[in-house]
Amino acid sequence: MGTGPRWEISEVLARTDLARLLDDVTVAATHTLRGRRWHCPIATHDDHHASVTMHTDHRGHERWRCWSGDDTHRGDAIDLAVATQHMTRAEAIGWLANRAGMIPDHSLPPVTRRPRTTAPIDAPLDPAVVRYVGACEKILWSHTGAPVRDWLHQRGFNDDLLRANHVGADPGRTMLPRLRGLPHGHSIAATFPALGPAGDIAYVQARYLNPVGSDKYDNPAGRLGANPRLAWTQTPDGHTAPGLLLVTEGIPDALTAAAAGYASVGVLGSQAPDTRVAGVLARHSHDTGRALVAIVDADPAGRAWGERLGEMLGERDVSLSVVEPPVGLDLNAWATITPGWSANLSTDSLPDVPIGRFVS
Repeated sequence: MGTGPRWEISEVLARTDLARLLDDVTVAATHTLRGRRWHCPIATHDDHHASVTMHTDHRGHERWRCWSGDDTHRGDAIDLAVATQHMTRAEAIGWLANRAGMIPDHSLPPVTRRPRTTAPIDAPLDPAVVRYVGACEKILWSHTGAPVRDWLHQRGFNDDLLRANHVGADPGRTMLPRLRGLPHGHSIAATFPALGPAGDIAYVQARYLNPVGSDKYDNPAGRLGANPRLAWTQTPDGHTAPGLLLVTEGIPDALTAAAAGYASVGVLGSQAPDTRVAGVLARHSHDTGRALVAIVDADPAGRAWGERLGEMLGERDVSLSVVEPPVGLDLNAWATITPGWSANLSTDSLPDVPIGRFVS
């Protein structure tokens, strides 16, 4: 095959219906009380029990996983095409783009997905998720959790902050058996609970220390609880700097802000913030009088993320200041190399324009 046009991977994945692709390239799917299942697409895996399920990752991309296979039996639509069509990754991207009707030098087709039965958007949190968080929290402070503790300390998270936010260590499924639908545990991971405004456990994300490909984060299946999209944090001493709420991309950056004594909340998922997120943040600002400051990744996607959130908050009569770290850094990386990153972060020094930049 020729090289063909170069497509943005995110655009191709957004226009690929993974369920339909699984229907087309794998052995017949089955239906269970827990949703649809397919047989493993890996040719060398004799999967008699239709062990493949689908989920949506923290970036909003659809992914598949074979629960009876090893940690290579998983991935996104591109990985599925590579495995079943015997293509290179570049060829698979072009093949999927063609399936989706993407034509060079033409407008992109709309993003459409076939309706399917999933957990309701407000599915209650399964107690198994809370038990998993508790088990991982205990492991973090044991000998087994030492590698994760070291990794967390290197990122600037001290023990008081970790305890206040119930951060844990998942040693992997061979050492910590778990209910199907919880993070897979193919290797050691740090677990970051998403807390509610009152400090209750609302969700959890596992962050693999040695991820396979781009599969860095792992979320519970939707049937075990809906992604709340917002993860609130607790400061080590329970006190926060007055006047500000820092809004970050993800939990680790929110913990970095909490470590500096700020009230903070992480938005889960790198897709554009939605109206529910904007509504909760606007109400918080109105109720508490806190100014909202988004700290975005220093790249085009991060800037677009901040601009979109600012637009939605503006529609609710709430202003947003956007702070951008030095190029190539997220907040955690910035704070690690610049301990005084927050020195100028105050209501008096924030820029008057919607988008600002602080560089130490």
